[in-house]
Amino acid sequence: MFLPFHRAGAQTVNVAIASPGPAIGQTRRFTDIRRLTSIGVFGLCLLALLAWLPADAQGPAITIQSAALRLWPEYDDPGLLVIYAGTLADTVALPAQVAFPLPDGARGIQATVQDSSGSLLNQPWEIVTNTLTYTLTQASFHVEYYLDRPPSGDQRELSFTFQPGYAVTAIDISIQQPARSTGFAVTPQPAGSAVGGDGLTYFWLKRADLAANDSIPLTIRYTKTDLGFSVTASSVGNSQLATQPAATAAAQSAPPNRWLPWLLIGFGLVALAGLGTYWFLNQRTPAEPTRGTRGSRTRPADPGTRPMPGANPIFCTQCGRQFRPNDRFCANCGAPRKS
Repeated sequence: MFLPFHRAGAQTVNVAIASPGPAIGQTRRFTDIRRLTSIGVFGLCLLALLAWLPADAQGPAITIQSAALRLWPEYDDPGLLVIYAGTLADTVALPAQVAFPLPDGARGIQATVQDSSGSLLNQPWEIVTNTLTYTLTQASFHVEYYLDRPPSGDQRELSFTFQPGYAVTAIDISIQQPARSTGFAVTPQPAGSAVGGDGLTYFWLKRADLAANDSIPLTIRYTKTDLGFSVTASSVGNSQLATQPAATAAAQSAPPNRWLPWLLIGFGLVALAGLGTYWFLNQRTPAEPTRGTRGSRTRPADPGTRPMPGANPIFCTQCGRQFRPNDRFCANCGAPRKS
């Protein structure tokens, strides 16, 4: 930018002043970079939060319409066989990832779904902090595991606390009396008992409208003088083969969605890397050349400024322009003449 400079008794000259344009443009670029960086960091945090949210927190709450809890002490194992099965409510969209709490020491775990033919099909599952997680492709689920029985003599006692994991509309609880046992008792008091088709006695009670964080403590006491089981291992194996033709050994692999958090986090890191590259390239962008500097525009010297033969020329100490014989101030920059 050039502004006219006036001095009394002298001609008008143009004084160059540096334009502020490049500085303003650079400030705007820095503002854009900061804004983009803030958006990228916010997006990464949001992706990480969504990735680690539980499945039931990302959609409608899972509800179990009907369920059954079966407790069979010394059935085909010295410990307690726990079977928890049920059907999800019609409002639950499939496939659905479920998470059921497990007591300490649970072993021999199986997590299955029941298909339309009634067969139980094992599913991949994992346990994190005493929680069994797997994906249901059908509305009916079936989970079973064993718990060790505390060492004792003929007087035996087992304690178990049931946690549904989700809201349950109705549940039937059935406790099987071991074969050859006497003095069988359950706390809380069962509503009734009946002999099943296998010749064993079953005690039952019902509960309704359980909340997800409710718990039902159960205590089983009986007397048994031998260490045998209610059924033989061979009969159990044949029964399992009949009801689970497509089942294989329980796979302790991760659910299919386990890679999703890492994918989202990777996407966020790539986005941040792109923003960083953009910032770095803008830092390296050369500044626009100054359109004018002080004294950058000069005019051809008029004939009167040429040194006369025999004269000693005098030049301005500020800009270097030659003074004419009668000049008291520099015609270019206005500096006073020094003798």
